Amino acid sequence: MTKSLTAVIYLEPDQVSLRIIEQPSLKVINNVQSGALMVGTKRIANYAENMAAIVNNIEGFKQLVKDYQVKKVSFYGALEDLDEITAQYVADQLEVRTGLKVHWLNNNQLMAQSMSCVVTHLKEFNKLSKHCLYLVSLGLDTMTLAFFHHGNFETLWELDLGGAQISHLVDRLRQTTTNPQEIIQDYISSKFGYIAPELIQKKKTTLLIQNAPTLAKRYIPKGDHLGEVPAHIFDNPIDQIDLLAPAERLWDEFTVGDRQRRLLVPNYLVIARAEELINPTNVYITDISVMDGLTNGIAVQNDQSRQQIQTMIRTSADDLAQRYGVDGAHQRFVTKFALQFFDQLRPIHRLGNHERLLLEIACKVDDIGNFINQRGHYRHSAYILRANPMIGLSDEDNRIIAEVARYHSAESPTALQPHYRHLDDDIQLTIAKLAAILRVVDSLDDSRQQKIKSINLKLTNDGRLKIRASATDDLVLEKWSFSSKASLFNDVYGIKPVLVERSN
Repeated sequence: MTKSLTAVIYLEPDQVSLRIIEQPSLKVINNVQSGALMVGTKRIANYAENMAAIVNNIEGFKQLVKDYQVKKVSFYGALEDLDEITAQYVADQLEVRTGLKVHWLNNNQLMAQSMSCVVTHLKEFNKLSKHCLYLVSLGLDTMTLAFFHHGNFETLWELDLGGAQISHLVDRLRQTTTNPQEIIQDYISSKFGYIAPELIQKKKTTLLIQNAPTLAKRYIPKGDHLGEVPAHIFDNPIDQIDLLAPAERLWDEFTVGDRQRRLLVPNYLVIARAEELINPTNVYITDISVMDGLTNGIAVQNDQSRQQIQTMIRTSADDLAQRYGVDGAHQRFVTKFALQFFDQLRPIHRLGNHERLLLEIACKVDDIGNFINQRGHYRHSAYILRANPMIGLSDEDNRIIAEVARYHSAESPTALQPHYRHLDDDIQLTIAKLAAILRVVDSLDDSRQQKIKSINLKLTNDGRLKIRASATDDLVLEKWSFSSKASLFNDVYGIKPVLVERSN
């Protein structure tokens, strides 16, 4: 197989990095990081103020890429807490000044890539996660805690405990108190408070720490990606907070930069609290990073990584549905037949496999609004989904799923709907097409008794879609619901659905 080089540029609030890798071996040819960028005080992602430094570094990266004769360059940026409008401004400035178009990734996408890389490339992962494993991933704005059981991803929590965020709080507290550590510890405990009852404490539980370069340098043997951390270093965090003492310090002043040193105490306190709540048998650290996830996942189109992330997305949707008490039998019915509709009508809707995944997820979570109120449940579903973005999905993907859930029942995506009218033009039609399919299928189980066991679809020459349903009971209620919900399908596709009952 012919070898080739590809380059990945990754922009974060505190640095910009370049990695050149050889394909298909994924061997790292060159790895370069910029100097520290100034993290904002009000907003972590301070890209506009750092624009000159970012551009200078990227120009240097471009020269390296040219020297290595790399033809393919992928440029990704961490959205962090950047709003959509500012992200567009920054992206436009970067493209004008560097000629490169940045692809923004939210934290859920970055964590999915990073976690997928840990699962697939850390050779010890299966052994570590044989029973229970918690993965703590430290960030600047947030901290992510994921739970794996018997090697499988189960759930994830995102907490406002980013190192830079806590560091800013420490700076403000120092103006009013001489010893902010105890206040910070209470602040961290409060953020962990709402998930503390969900954390499973078992004898065979492992805590794996990610994105903690200081601990990685100290505890990971050279040439490895995993090291064991003695749990006692997280005991009595207030007593051990002054870790600069030569006998106990966790870092070497000559190998740890100012940026890492500034984040060390906040990150240490977060890990200490997580360790206290989880009470693991063993604690480990890995140096597999977000950049590893990008280069081993998105940049090289790794099928294994893509499948792993899609599994995480589906698991997140199932977890959300279970949390909000969704009827599992109805959920499985709708998911099964909606995907059958999608597959058999591909020549009509002309959507791809990614949209198929979005429809599948929407089927799993469209009824979560019933948890709040059955009346107008579809609206409740939409805003719950907007407030609970799922791992591995872009902001646009999450928006599509939320709006498909909104329009799966009574309201229709028309110009009269403000939510639909204000959506980007390029996703309006996708939402309408998926919602039309979901609405028809949802009507076929209006009784929530799964009377229909199989469906056969046939497009007729007179512009109709015959839906032949084999049922075990009468479909009086389903026919009544179908008669009102099928009109959206006709409006979107120009094809009239007709339900034909076939009794077994």
